[in-house]
Amino acid sequence: MAFSKTRRPAHKPQNRRKTGAFKQTKSFSAQDEKAPAPVRSTASNKKEQPDGSTEFLFQHAVALAVSNAQLEDKLDAEHPHELLVPLDYADECRVKTDAVRSFWQVHGLPSQLVREIVPSPVPRGYRATSKRRVYVSRGGQLRFCMGYGAEREETLRSALEPESHNEVYAWLRKMLVSPVYRAVGRSLNFIVVRGGSERLTLILNFFHLDAAVMHKTKLLADHVRAELPRVAAMFTFLDETRSEFYLESRSAGAHPFKKLFGSEYLDLTAAGCKFLYPPSAFSQVNESILDAFLHEAKKLLKPGPESTMIDLFSGYGLFAVALGDAPERVVGMDFNGPAIHSASGNALHNRPDADIEFIAAAVTPSAIENKLPPCPADLYGADEEQPEGELFILDPPRSGVRPNVIAAIAKRSPARVLNIFCSADEVPRTLKAWKHNGYSPTAVRVFDMFPGSPNVETMVLLEKSKKKPSSFTPNGKKKASSGKPRKAEKAAAPAHKSNRAAKKAAHGHGDKSRDTRKKTR
Repeated sequence: MAFSKTRRPAHKPQNRRKTGAFKQTKSFSAQDEKAPAPVRSTASNKKEQPDGSTEFLFQHAVALAVSNAQLEDKLDAEHPHELLVPLDYADECRVKTDAVRSFWQVHGLPSQLVREIVPSPVPRGYRATSKRRVYVSRGGQLRFCMGYGAEREETLRSALEPESHNEVYAWLRKMLVSPVYRAVGRSLNFIVVRGGSERLTLILNFFHLDAAVMHKTKLLADHVRAELPRVAAMFTFLDETRSEFYLESRSAGAHPFKKLFGSEYLDLTAAGCKFLYPPSAFSQVNESILDAFLHEAKKLLKPGPESTMIDLFSGYGLFAVALGDAPERVVGMDFNGPAIHSASGNALHNRPDADIEFIAAAVTPSAIENKLPPCPADLYGADEEQPEGELFILDPPRSGVRPNVIAAIAKRSPARVLNIFCSADEVPRTLKAWKHNGYSPTAVRVFDMFPGSPNVETMVLLEKSKKKPSSFTPNGKKKASSGKPRKAEKAAAPAHKSNRAAKKAAHGHGDKSRDTRKKTR
């Protein structure tokens, strides 16, 4: 997310004053009754909604917090994606904490749950994934730009990226403007660099890749191996649709990745576990904060030895594996086949004795209902002592999840849910859906996952509200009382055992002994 530049109005409103990078008004029109006294809004801070109302976005809360701290003159307004880089890092953390609290308060959320933001151990030069959109100007000049919106300013160096990434971009630009590799440069969508400072993976995203361009690209790869020793692997990636998603191909049935040299996997270490994942898989851009991130997730979710943890949008298994030593069973689900394949390998390598399995499927209501193992409430009668119950982790894409997914999860009546947001603007809508389905936030942790930018990562723990959700179906008819779960249904429920669980059963340590422990507690 980035601040957009505002045009100067033809006339100057009487109630507006200009201070630094932001223009402010004295009144708050979007949420007059809910706005905290010190918060002031702007005309540019209003996003028009279909019903004619306006929406208060998180970037606007950051703008107001910066203004209230009188730090506007220090901002890098020319580079919105690095807007907060010039600030002292302690000031940046205070601004973001104030912004989150104001944002929650304006939207009627329990802002008293918001603690001080968890700082990043590495506040600058932290990005483990960076990119440049390759742009050919009307004059035929090749430019590398950040690619945020319509921005076309050439940027070879960034304060948020490791120096090793900056060196790769500078070297590639020098090569691609030469006559030998000009055809390669003019066929590119993006250049992507992934990995830490010492071990990098280079990905060239093409919109056009014929035999001649591929021949030149292989020659370029030879130069990369010889002159950029930190680049340990190099890939080509074909996306003829020129998607804004720089590692996504929308061509049906396509296999767009081709390795030129090096390992087929990237790697990272977090919470004492080593993870391997393919270059197409999502991974957090700030690896320095992952230990604190995973520690806090485990502390909030409290997985016990008799609980089942469901990790939705599990990717290569970061949460499932890092927290997999505590619960009795872990099930991960994600649509990305290569990432799921890596997740299974990461689980076997790091938790060989744990019961961890992964399901390759898109996270939909149907998949939650039909592909996950039966929830504990469906297996035990009212006269039986039930286990601790299910715990859910959701770490969805920036756009969040659909409300019907939340309804499907709530139907399983989990004990606790940890919902993670990489976009603060998704928090109000999603928490409203959780409230509608009987769950309320009980704890909040905010992480400075993206230092220097006006973005944060938010972790919200949800538990059942004291007031039970409505017992009526969407068509207005009252649900039939289920009474005690039928014992025949319990006996007929599928086992859903992972390979490791099946091996344990073969040695007398499988589901039978586990069921005995559950019934005799």
